[in-house]
Amino acid sequence: MKKAYIAQPYKIAFQQQEFPVIGPEQVLMKVICTGVCGSDIQTYHGKHKTRNVFPLDFGHEVAGVIVSCGAQVQGYSPGDRVTVEPQQYCGHCYPCRAGRFNVCEKLKVTSVFFREYAVVDTYFLHRCPSDMDFDKIALVEPLAVAIASVKRSKIKDARVCVVGAGTIGNLVAQAALRSGAKDVMITDLLESKLAYARQCGIPHCISTKEQSLAELVLSVFGPDRADVIIDTAATPKAFAEILDAARPHSDIVVTGNYKEPVEFDLTRIQRREVNLLGHMMYVREDFEQAIRDLYQDKIYTKGFIAQRFGLDDMQQAMEFIDAHPGDVMKVMIQIATSKGDDVG
Repeated sequence: MKKAYIAQPYKIAFQQQEFPVIGPEQVLMKVICTGVCGSDIQTYHGKHKTRNVFPLDFGHEVAGVIVSCGAQVQGYSPGDRVTVEPQQYCGHCYPCRAGRFNVCEKLKVTSVFFREYAVVDTYFLHRCPSDMDFDKIALVEPLAVAIASVKRSKIKDARVCVVGAGTIGNLVAQAALRSGAKDVMITDLLESKLAYARQCGIPHCISTKEQSLAELVLSVFGPDRADVIIDTAATPKAFAEILDAARPHSDIVVTGNYKEPVEFDLTRIQRREVNLLGHMMYVREDFEQAIRDLYQDKIYTKGFIAQRFGLDDMQQAMEFIDAHPGDVMKVMIQIATSKGDDVG
């Protein structure tokens, strides 16, 4: 069995391993395809906040098929199409007891799925419909992030601005529309990302190259401006613009994964009663909703995956992402040669 891993920043390596043995409450999953996440790219660059001791496994946006089940597994069978909720949590700390295990005090993420087969505890599995497309299954995890992001604020009937039109930003904007937002705008510097956002039906897709975010928010939403600004860009410059654009008595939701600290004037939050809301990943029902929304075509994904590489081409895939940031919405690593019919 082959796996790809990050040997050191900017260097992908491969390893042949013994075929994994499953426990009584585990399944053996054949990995069909795995998406490359922004956090995978940060890890590859050596800039991830917590995953920075090499070598490292990576990959968590996975679609797979169950090959075999442990003796005590119930509710799953060989041939089932599945995805994996990759959070590991303690179950005992206050956030876990409150049902917010996405911010467990000992949270870890299972990021190991750029490999041919994987052993998974059944608790972390989600079964998908038997005819659900594997590419859509691999998009469940990032859509779950987006669904959880819009739940952090009062989105229904709100004017929502999403900053950043990459994978998560695009899905956040679509999820906001699905959640009953009154109006949605999305911004980016790259016209290619904005062009795709228009295909997805997002009402206002606008470049911030020529005008400030504050000016654009005012022109789109009028003097009442945005009720909610969701930050998926995660850069100090973007956050400074968000703070300029934020209206008194409004929400800023921070969904993007920042690489570096950000300095800002806290009185601009305090004196204007701006609610600054952190957001981290998802909970189980967000995964379940993501499966339903993708299967029922309630989220537009045609053309979302524009580049596909094999597992052996993992190094080229990462180099392509670095060289073509404007061309990449989602890169998919096709690990199985079949579409899952031969699950042995």
